[in-house]
Amino acid sequence: MALNQSLKGKEYEEVSFTVDRDRVTQFAEAIGEDDPIYRDAAAAKQAGFDEQVAPPTFATVLQIMTSGQAVVDPELGLDYSRVVHGEQQYEWRRPIVVDEVLKATPRIADIYAKKSNEFLVIEADIKDAKGETVVISRSTLISRGTGGQ
Repeated sequence: MALNQSLKGKEYEEVSFTVDRDRVTQFAEAIGEDDPIYRDAAAAKQAGFDEQVAPPTFATVLQIMTSGQAVVDPELGLDYSRVVHGEQQYEWRRPIVVDEVLKATPRIADIYAKKSNEFLVIEADIKDAKGETVVISRSTLISRGTGGQ
């Protein structure tokens, strides 16, 4: 069954997330990032940041939290057993730092077909407490075999 094209542009509920020091440190360890700015507040401050910095791909944590709303939306008609991750993109305005509260509103940015596959693009504008964009995250999921020919 094809994805519901009429949902292009649909926004979902805002998600709030506090950037926790332990979670950032664990993430840095998990990806093998050993730059001290990602593990130590003093090193980050010495490098000119306000606080310990989250590795750039840490934004994926929030992206996964937000995109889940679209993926399980029954109106979309997505059969998750057919899904593979196609692409992840970030448009950075500034680094994410520990202790800040971020908010993101996910939306379906696009749905399109290429041959027998459909591509679902979910975007989240991740903002800080001042309402300023920190990063725009875009995830492309591929729904295999639902696009016709």
